[in-house]
Amino acid sequence: MVRTYTRQLIISGAAIGMFCGCSDADGVGDRAEGASDAPPRVARGVPAGFTSAEWGALRRLSPLPELSRDSTNAVAESAEASELGRQLFCDAGFSGPLRLASDLGEVGESGKVACASCHSGPMLDDRRSSPSAVSIGADLHTRNAPGIVNSSYYVWTNWGGRFSAQWELPLPVVESAIIMNSSRLQVAHRILDEYREGYERIFGALEPSVGTDLARFPAAGKPKAADAPDGAWEQMASGDRDIINEVFVNYGKALAAYFRVLISPESDFDAFMAGDAVLGARAENGARLFVGKAGCVTCHSGPYFSDDDFHNLGLPSPTADDGRFRDVPPLLASTLGAQGSFSDDPEAGRARVQGLTNPMPEAARGAFRTANLRGVESSGPYMHAGQLETLEEVVEYYDSGGGETTTGTKDPSLVPLGLSASEKADLVEFLRSLSGEPIAASLLCDD
Repeated sequence: MVRTYTRQLIISGAAIGMFCGCSDADGVGDRAEGASDAPPRVARGVPAGFTSAEWGALRRLSPLPELSRDSTNAVAESAEASELGRQLFCDAGFSGPLRLASDLGEVGESGKVACASCHSGPMLDDRRSSPSAVSIGADLHTRNAPGIVNSSYYVWTNWGGRFSAQWELPLPVVESAIIMNSSRLQVAHRILDEYREGYERIFGALEPSVGTDLARFPAAGKPKAADAPDGAWEQMASGDRDIINEVFVNYGKALAAYFRVLISPESDFDAFMAGDAVLGARAENGARLFVGKAGCVTCHSGPYFSDDDFHNLGLPSPTADDGRFRDVPPLLASTLGAQGSFSDDPEAGRARVQGLTNPMPEAARGAFRTANLRGVESSGPYMHAGQLETLEEVVEYYDSGGGETTTGTKDPSLVPLGLSASEKADLVEFLRSLSGEPIAASLLCDD
């Protein structure tokens, strides 16, 4: 439940990574175009109980600015594309057969997994798979589904930064055997069958024979694994594969346009910084700890509380997971990404991945992205595989200096913090003040 603090004026408005005690790290990702640490809406003097240094550090955390432009997605700001994306997000008809029986259905049943199946609740993260803490789609995933609310602020998308543009993410997701277990040909045919009119208004006319000539455009198919025999996809003409790839990429771009309207900017912390709210002594002390003794702000920096960098926290994964080290090679190899021919600005896409290497340095092994903290009270369980259940457990974990990783090398800056029980409780109270206004029901799935 989102906690409501006392406000002097009524304000209207529409999963943790690195948390406390970390130091500056090399290789911080560049901010997205136009992003900045905006000053508060209303300048106010340093309130009683805060030093000028503490208040200056807090000022850099609020308010949440407007999203920067994504030039690689020409429909990113289109309201019509956003609404199409909402419909696609809610539609389980894009998914293939289940490989694992779950609350979604029995093994072999198709059309059971929507994006919304693993992204629901206040932050649109996984509300179903607890207590396993890793998401269950067509099969069991190795990671916890991250929240989508406010996710368009990230420079890198997903826990290991597998995507440099948010529209890239749905493409491997829908074809993943453990998530939606479908294929790009199935996606194209469903769009033709169910969404053709809306799709063509946004992206232009489709090749008429896509929906009628199953010899040219089979009902299902995707690129084969390197060691597999050629399948339906490989037997298609190159130009026909390009037609399907364009539809497939546009599926991702419409979803990304939808994600960009899922913003929750007005937290009690923002109101406090603008002089419109009183947080209370405990939360205010937690704010001082956040930017001071606990050192959380070093990694949870900026107005969406993330440095967009990757850190090894010493948390063992349920299954082996090399994090950033594993996720960068497929990012660089992708032909459907922001740097490729289906991007609306390939030059900007290439600039985003400049400097990344395959393989990545060993320091990237087991490193995961710093998650933003807005709405963190409602986004448990925490960490990339949901290893920690509550905010209290998270604060305790960092206070103890982290654990002993089984993959890569733990960030050396993770050291015991020496917080008292009262200080830990105050820090949790501050984190609860970061929850913003709920997403409007009209932006969510109808059911």
